[in-house]
Amino acid sequence: MDLEAAVTASQKPNRGGQKSCQNRAVGLDLVRTLAILFVISGHFISLNTPFRQTIFEGVSMFIQGSANPLFATGVPLFIMLTGYLNANKTVSRKYYRGCVRVLFAYLLFSIVTILFRRYYLHEEQLSWLQWGLKVLDFSAIPYGWYIEMWIGLFLLTPFLNMLYKAIPTRRQKHVLLLTLYLMTALPDLLNRYGLHLVPGFWIKIYPLMFFFAGSYVREYSPQPAKWKLVAVIVLLCIINPTFNALFVSNHTMISPTGGFAGVTGTVIAVAVFLLLYKADFSSPWLRAALMKVSVLSLDMYLCCYMMDRLVYPYFLEHYFVDQSQFGVYFFVIVPILFAGSFAIAWVKDTVCKRVSKQL
Repeated sequence: MDLEAAVTASQKPNRGGQKSCQNRAVGLDLVRTLAILFVISGHFISLNTPFRQTIFEGVSMFIQGSANPLFATGVPLFIMLTGYLNANKTVSRKYYRGCVRVLFAYLLFSIVTILFRRYYLHEEQLSWLQWGLKVLDFSAIPYGWYIEMWIGLFLLTPFLNMLYKAIPTRRQKHVLLLTLYLMTALPDLLNRYGLHLVPGFWIKIYPLMFFFAGSYVREYSPQPAKWKLVAVIVLLCIINPTFNALFVSNHTMISPTGGFAGVTGTVIAVAVFLLLYKADFSSPWLRAALMKVSVLSLDMYLCCYMMDRLVYPYFLEHYFVDQSQFGVYFFVIVPILFAGSFAIAWVKDTVCKRVSKQL
């Protein structure tokens, strides 16, 4: 779900078939593909199964508690891709026209989702005016908050690029990233349970943290040893479940290190991006598959709510009993959701292309 309508030349699909696949930065396609997979997987744990209401005990809960920080990197990965791919965007008519594709996709899927919620889910019968207002407040699609955030980031991008490029040294760019990290991660860690130990007013600017991280990677192409990145990811992912296993009993899982923009979540997301963004594959089939998912990731994100509402109620009613079954049903439900979202996105993309040819 790279929500950028205007991407770098190496990332633009064309009609050159296999040749176009070979010219793409496949590592970025891999990042985007795993990001949408992580988003769908994260919804399994965080939103659609009773993980957060289940007592933390047993191997299954430990595995889920370890996987959750990894799945939570989906949104940060998309934002870092935005910073990476748009590092050279400037104020221009062409740039601003780039938002049309995203807004059109959001509007189209909002209409489809409203019809789905009204006639399939039989939700409270709102007037069409009230449903229209839900489109404007980004609640027609319950996962639409990201689009609201992206619009502001899109409008700011040329000016954020000016700010970043005006910083003269690499060391000063490190200071910028560290400052943003402290402003967003520390409040997430320390301002909880009625305490307010550090200034927290700017905690919601975490998109700038990930955007500038992407810009930094684009400029300097850091490539730490892969084994170190894997070690960092694994160690940070098991902190929360290990803490709960050792110190918490008869309670739902506690996350002392915070969320995806917290002290460990931010580091995990950056480590995953660095691990993947330079990846390469010789298989033309794999490259083509990653490219197709990458291109459709926005539409997959916008329609995955409908897939969730189609799939989860059935499994929760007929099969899924408790979170100990994670090891079975996660690997059934998530592939169904991923494939279904891809199919819907492919149909929409195919229809729109045929309509555009007729115009």
